[in-house]
Amino acid sequence: MDPQFSGVIAAIAADNRYGAVQIAERAADLLLKRAAAGEPPSPDAFRQELLTTGWALIKAQPTMAPLVNLVNTVLWKVEESETPSGLRSAVAQATDEFKRQLRQHALHVAEEALALITDGATVVTLSYSTTVLNALLHAQRAGRRFSVVCAESRPVLEGRQTAETLAGYSIPVRLVTDAAAPDEVPHASVVLVGADMLSEAGLANKTGTRALATVARAVGVPFYTLCGSEKFLPRGFAALEQNDWPSDEVWPDAPAGVEVRNRYFDTTPLDLIAGIVTEQGTLPVAAIEAWLAATRLHPALARRP
Repeated sequence: MDPQFSGVIAAIAADNRYGAVQIAERAADLLLKRAAAGEPPSPDAFRQELLTTGWALIKAQPTMAPLVNLVNTVLWKVEESETPSGLRSAVAQATDEFKRQLRQHALHVAEEALALITDGATVVTLSYSTTVLNALLHAQRAGRRFSVVCAESRPVLEGRQTAETLAGYSIPVRLVTDAAAPDEVPHASVVLVGADMLSEAGLANKTGTRALATVARAVGVPFYTLCGSEKFLPRGFAALEQNDWPSDEVWPDAPAGVEVRNRYFDTTPLDLIAGIVTEQGTLPVAAIEAWLAATRLHPALARRP
């Protein structure tokens, strides 16, 4: 692969600050540049180059379903043309439409979440999710007055960014350690979290999500994920194993004999989720399962390279 593209993919793989939506937008830009580079010898070679780049992007952040859906969208679109200009135009249309939908879905999800953020509510969340943040800011603009408890989300501490942003908008916020976050749930009105991937196996999100969902179910506090359909993993795609991140983020200079595992994501069973806030409304798990079944996966993504 051309170094200019492999370098961008390596940067995406190393990105531990931004969420699935921002990374998907960068990936869309990369696919567009890849399509415009060089002159492939044939339409099939053009499609193969896109597929190779697409798989590299998916493997760079294997828990982020928007990358799978982006590549899936592009691959189906380039089936419709056989000329060089037509193929490039197809990629441009597919990536532009995908990015437009990302932005539209974020707006619709924020509007749908408004009913969950009532006056006087205490919202528990964790890490940094632009989808959750947009929903909270939208609720404030709508006149809701509420407070937020945010878990810090070690080891990168993205929760600090959430807390700082909310404080900047004069929303009362308390930052707590990850271990203490479940203790906040019984006193909350609702738990709202983002998503990196939703599949029949469950909700993949920042580590600590499952603990919040488990406590929320036990004490009767509703737990919702704010999750546009770009984060639904198409049925037939075998989810990849998540990457291990550098151990020195957790314990620099760990002594010999200590194995440090640093994984950012856990999986929450679907039956712990009260509802899934999508661009088409707040839906029960059964409706999402039907949605997953209806998504058409490109055959090239059903086979591992």
